[in-house]
Amino acid sequence: MKAEAFIKKNREHMIADIKAFAAMPSILDEKTKGEGSPFGENISKALAWILQRGQSLGMDVKNFDGYAGEMTVGSGSRLIGILGHADVVAPGEGWDTSPFEIQEIDGKLYGRGTLDDKGPIISCLYAVKYLMEENLIPEDTAVRFIVGCDEEEEWRCIEHYAAKTDRMPDYAIVPDGNFPLIHCEKGLLDVDFSYGTNWDTAHEIMVETLYGGAAKNVVPGKAHCILLCKTAETAAALAAAFGDAAAVNVAQEDCRVHITVSGKSTHAMSPEKGVNAISLLMQALEKAGKTFDIEPVYQIYNQYIGMYYYGEAFGLAFEDGASGKLTFNVGTIEYKEHKVTFGASVRYPATMQKEQILSAAEETCRKAGMEMDVTSYMNGLYVDAASDFISVLMEAYQKVSGDRKSEPMAIGGATYARTIPNAVAFGPLFPYEEELAHEANEFLALDSLALMTLIYIEGLKGLFAMKA
Repeated sequence: MKAEAFIKKNREHMIADIKAFAAMPSILDEKTKGEGSPFGENISKALAWILQRGQSLGMDVKNFDGYAGEMTVGSGSRLIGILGHADVVAPGEGWDTSPFEIQEIDGKLYGRGTLDDKGPIISCLYAVKYLMEENLIPEDTAVRFIVGCDEEEEWRCIEHYAAKTDRMPDYAIVPDGNFPLIHCEKGLLDVDFSYGTNWDTAHEIMVETLYGGAAKNVVPGKAHCILLCKTAETAAALAAAFGDAAAVNVAQEDCRVHITVSGKSTHAMSPEKGVNAISLLMQALEKAGKTFDIEPVYQIYNQYIGMYYYGEAFGLAFEDGASGKLTFNVGTIEYKEHKVTFGASVRYPATMQKEQILSAAEETCRKAGMEMDVTSYMNGLYVDAASDFISVLMEAYQKVSGDRKSEPMAIGGATYARTIPNAVAFGPLFPYEEELAHEANEFLALDSLALMTLIYIEGLKGLFAMKA
């Protein structure tokens, strides 16, 4: 049977499987975690469901203590992997449909996880089902799904899996990115920069509260500050000093001045697409022309961080030809016990080592009198776009889609591909589609489902034929 006929025949089955899988609210739930359910009961149920589905198709399955699962067909010495995840992010606000009641509307499946990552897993499952039925998996080759359960949080699933599995794939695709494919992912550093001193209580204006942002990896849309003045007259003069800037909302309450600054939130991998509210707040405090106890903090911030996106003022203006410029995003600010801490996400060129970045950052911190604490990091990913591995997948994409203009991509985000050797993100999002993976009204277009399944069939066939 031709692949197109197979997909047409199985279309309703694929839709039914996606609806069943995505209807499970597999969000991290610390309250229901336990033995065999390290990330909560709903995630464990989702993992069990997909493993049972694979087993019903004749695959050998294994559950790794609820952290991850395997579904394997074939027993050859060469192992081709498909790496996805069963967990999803919380739905958030703004949905026009119920996020876990999957609905088909105008040729689209709406619901959380339909695109990220349950729909693509089902697509790959049917691609492998086709290869099994047509006896297209060579005797020397096995295909293995690896399904993680903590991709949206801390990736503890893959750490556990890597320690327990008998082997990793020789090559793997990750259906959790973009077409044609992602061959380059920047390195990631999450860092806390802090400045502390014994505040001079003689100041007329003191900081009482200072906070903003939700996470390091998000450009903050709001930042807040409450300043306490010694007199109501001083507070009135301070409130007037901020003027009528559109992004700055100022309100006086006796001796206190409440300041809220609005920016534009976006993902930290492309901070230039947003407007950083914390940076705007630091700028507004300095422009007010008054003397506050935290004056050294905003002066240092504006000198070394400011409204820059690429770490230029911080001495981090690095770039490479593969992944472009380093990006620098301050995502959070916290004032506690006479110390101000800025939480930053630094995404550095994939061909560089983190030690180079840290050395330059430490030098700037020394000059500025700040402390630096690295809270987490991930090495970058770079696979030569001219390699046979990339060429095979590009050929499959081009053959099915007819798109010969799109090139292998580099991103500032992170996919599971960086966790194992010889892996790249391969779909599911097409170049003409909007990214709604973590947004309200996430959907998977059914035309795209059919097309991506054909691409996965061709891609796997190409990997089977590739010389070891």
